[in-house]
Amino acid sequence: MRVSSACLGSLGTNCYLIELESATLLIDPAEDSSALHSLIGDRSIDVVVLTHGHFDHVGGAWAINAAEIVMHRDDLPFVDEFFPDHDPIHRYVEDGDEIKSGVKVLHLPGHSPGSIVLQIEDFLFVGDVLFASSIGRTDLPGGSMEVMADSLRRLTALPGDYDVYPGHGESTTLDCERQINPYIRMLR
Repeated sequence: MRVSSACLGSLGTNCYLIELESATLLIDPAEDSSALHSLIGDRSIDVVVLTHGHFDHVGGAWAINAAEIVMHRDDLPFVDEFFPDHDPIHRYVEDGDEIKSGVKVLHLPGHSPGSIVLQIEDFLFVGDVLFASSIGRTDLPGGSMEVMADSLRRLTALPGDYDVYPGHGESTTLDCERQINPYIRMLR
């Protein structure tokens, strides 16, 4: 697996290009920009994954030629609100689904009702569920600190350590966040 990234948009969203043996995924293309097209280069994108429906994660989803766009259905109202004339979402995923072989979906709401995390080998692509030493906001429409706490408990209960790639900011590890993240420490 090869991971490349670019920071896109006015809110500095991390967009990830994941090259697997069987497919190429693009996670959270925030905007149609030269930086997005430079990240993709001449690669063919099999799947665009939207970790949630907020505008700063989906703005470039339809700007590239991808085989399919996937997300959790619970965040479709956000996409419809921000991009009322958007092209279709090709597939809606649920907790436990595999987007491609070895790409598992964890439905972890709290930041938004349809927030998902991708688990690929020892890597987690967490959108705005978890950040280095912080978590995603829960005060936006559809957010809930109570629901987020349940999602964080589930995420941190995963066995072993993972490299964590958030929707904003620096990457981290799950073990590091278990030890130093104040929001996770409060759950104990």
